[in-house]
Amino acid sequence: MSRYNTISFDAADTLFYIEKGLGGSYYEVLKNYNVSYSPKEISSAFKKFFVHRKGLHFNGLSGKALYLAEKEWWYALVRDIFNELGMFDNFDKYFDDLYEYFSHEAWEVYSDTVPTLIRLKESGFNILITSNFDSRIYGVCKKFEIDKFVDHFTISSESGFSKPDKELFYISLEKADANIRESIHVGDNYNLDYLPSSKIGMKAILIDRDGEFNENLDICRSTNFSKIFEVVNEY
Repeated sequence: MSRYNTISFDAADTLFYIEKGLGGSYYEVLKNYNVSYSPKEISSAFKKFFVHRKGLHFNGLSGKALYLAEKEWWYALVRDIFNELGMFDNFDKYFDDLYEYFSHEAWEVYSDTVPTLIRLKESGFNILITSNFDSRIYGVCKKFEIDKFVDHFTISSESGFSKPDKELFYISLEKADANIRESIHVGDNYNLDYLPSSKIGMKAILIDRDGEFNENLDICRSTNFSKIFEVVNEY
């Protein structure tokens, strides 16, 4: 029997990904507005403004109030991007189209995601999502039929905390009544996923699908989800 009973997953770039890339997706919607900025220019501006922005988390909001707060958070970011690149007419309509695009169409699921979730669920594991995401995650997970395998969602916008804050992990584990030492967190980001989850005592697995992480660092990493089954079979 495995020493673990709970598997927590990050969402974006772990279970699913932006099919055309961040800049490519912004560009795809932008083509309808007779404006031309390259995906590379958009990606560069996004990174510039995203890194300094307050985390996507709010306290005590739900329903329409949460939806409006989430959308305003993204509106301010996208507005900064195009104030930098050059603002254009009908920006608000573009933003609404972009926001909807990222509600469903922008995403694609990794080929090993659903088979992995099926295998884990059939083996009796609790499955959690612990993610810096907004409430659009539910529609994305439903689109790929991920939702039916997930016992509990914990997302930053609803929880008041964003990774790497350890509180997001504590909230996630508490929902499942899970023991830290019997839980694994799986994510693609070393600073947001691997470090904070391992620091609180979870077993952490870094998913490095492109093999870009420093191989000299002695951490538990894999280019796919196969590592999960190696870990859960450890005694």
